[in-house]
Amino acid sequence: MQQHGTYRQGAAICRRGHVETYYLNPSRPARAIAENCPTCGARVLTACPHCDLRIRGDLHVPGAIGFSPDARPSFCDGCGSAFPWATREERIYELENLLDEEDIDEADRAVIQEALGRLRNANLSERDEKQAWETIKRRAGRAVTSGPVPRVIEGLVSAALRQQLGL
Repeated sequence: MQQHGTYRQGAAICRRGHVETYYLNPSRPARAIAENCPTCGARVLTACPHCDLRIRGDLHVPGAIGFSPDARPSFCDGCGSAFPWATREERIYELENLLDEEDIDEADRAVIQEALGRLRNANLSERDEKQAWETIKRRAGRAVTSGPVPRVIEGLVSAALRQQLGL
């Protein structure tokens, strides 16, 4: 991080997604940042819970006027993990990204993509959701039980359904 050059400032955002600031200088301690959100009371984060990189804030360019980003980031630009305020669809993107890194047969990968596409439907019945997850579990093999994949799946599948699926 260059003290006098261009750098990405950090942001302070609560676990529910309320932005406190996009202007934390990463080379200085985060002072005067509330531990809890004044809007909802949730804990305020200044770094990714998974890799501890600052949350992407404003791009600081010396001599230029800073502007807040258009939207709060949903993913860490260091490790790619979804932040706690990410939507269901964004968490499915995270799962797709993780599975893209796994050694999965291309035919199985196509079936998994189709099943994940069905899971984006907010009106999917519990029966259809269970079928989609069963397909993913069967086609992805060990990938659903290794690395960060189980954590992401846990955030998407209800506890009752996880038990039925043996996840």
